[in-house]
Amino acid sequence: MQNHISKRTLFQLSAPARFSRGLTLIELLVVIGIIGIILTLTIPNFASMQQKQRIRAGASAVAQDFKQIRERAIARGRRYYVARVDAQNYQVTDPDSNITIYRLGRTTGGRLRFGVSPSYAGGVPPEANQPGAPADGFDFDPAGQLIFDNRGGATKGVVYITNDKEDFAVGVNNLGKIEVYYYGSGGWN
Repeated sequence: MQNHISKRTLFQLSAPARFSRGLTLIELLVVIGIIGIILTLTIPNFASMQQKQRIRAGASAVAQDFKQIRERAIARGRRYYVARVDAQNYQVTDPDSNITIYRLGRTTGGRLRFGVSPSYAGGVPPEANQPGAPADGFDFDPAGQLIFDNRGGATKGVVYITNDKEDFAVGVNNLGKIEVYYYGSGGWN
C-alpha cells in the first residue's frame, strides 16, 4: 500500500508555517509606536531625576570636603580656613598659608551655585547664624569664614547650595559635626 498525499493537502499543511515566520508592517509600526510613547513619558522624568541627584551629590561632596579638612586640622594640630571665592568656588587656606580652590559640583556636573533658589521661602538649619539664607550662600562668623581648629571644633554656620530649583545646605556646628539638609515643604530636613 502506497501512501499518497496530494498537492492540495501538502499546500494546506504548509500554509500556516509559511505565514508565521515574521511580523507584518502594521505589527512592527504598533510596536515602534508603543516604544515611542514609553520614551516620551520616561525621558523627562529621567532628566529631572538626574538634576536632583547632581545637587544632592554636590552637597554631599562639600560635606565630605569639610570632613577631610577637619581631619587635616586635627592631624596637623593647626587651624584651617574655608571661605567663599565666588558663586561656584571656595578656598581652603592651610596653616602654611597655602590656598587650594575647590569648585562646587566639580565631580557631579550641573549648574550649582552658592545661595538659594527663588522658591526659598525662609527658615534655616539649626547651625545658622542669621535668620535667613544670605545672598552669597555662606553663613559663617567671623567675616564669612569657616574655621576648623586643632581639636576638631569649628565656627558654627551653614553653606547654602542651589541649582535654582532645589536647595541644600551643609551645616557645621561648634563641635565640627557636619550635616547635609534638604529644603522641602517650607523647612530644612
